[in-house]
Amino acid sequence: MPPKAKYQREQIVDAAYEMVRKYGQEMLSARTLAAELGCSTAPIFTVFESIEQVRGAVMERAYALYSSYFEEGCRMMPPFKGIGLKYVQFAKDEPELFKLLFMQTGDGTEYPTHYLPSTDPKEHEVLQTIEGSYNMGTPGAQKIYNHLSIYTHGLAVLFAQKRCVFTMEDVSRLLSELFEALREEKSDE
Repeated sequence: MPPKAKYQREQIVDAAYEMVRKYGQEMLSARTLAAELGCSTAPIFTVFESIEQVRGAVMERAYALYSSYFEEGCRMMPPFKGIGLKYVQFAKDEPELFKLLFMQTGDGTEYPTHYLPSTDPKEHEVLQTIEGSYNMGTPGAQKIYNHLSIYTHGLAVLFAQKRCVFTMEDVSRLLSELFEALREEKSDE
């Protein structure tokens, strides 16, 4: 019979999630998590097969929180701008979770051909907000999304690194100015 778990899965994930929120993903290890829980590593590995599974659960929870920001942005007017503002707000409010989700370093084997975050599960929703709100076809929407996602990500990184000199009002104005410039360029084509 396997040993009875001293801690439930949720208790372990809660502790790991809070550690990452406060100290960053680099601090999460079996030993540091065990110290946070006040136990040996054995209870962790009674519930999880590896620390990577714990990290995966933390990422799922972080993504769920980010999704709530995304949904709030979708309800703003215009939705595309709201999504960008909430992305930056997430970086400002939750810098360590932002780094976990959006600032992972790659292994260097893949070279992007464009920035459009096509691996983001929310990409389709974002493109739909542009197409629907501005009566724009997919190629134009992709071009604007590509440019604004680079710009928005840069602003968010500044907030996550606590190096931003802008207010959220500045961010709103900057995003609007860039969007209008790109839309005007698109209409000139």
